Amino acid sequence: MVFVTHNLAIAANLCSRLCVMKQGQIVEQGNTLDILQNPKDPYTQMLIDSVLPLPELEGSRDSCN
Repeated sequence: MVFVTHNLAIAANLCSRLCVMKQGQIVEQGNTLDILQNPKDPYTQMLIDSVLPLPELEGSRDSCN
């Protein structure tokens, strides 16, 4: 299934893999958690910064236990 959104909080809840596109080109792709925790492209970071707060992501709880 392909799900298109500018809201990475929604994508984080629905998708295990993520492709970030800017002007029709993929600028970053991979595991959703990896991308949201360590974005490589400035556009990805801008999308993350535009959504506050990001939901708690699976895997991030391990560091809290």
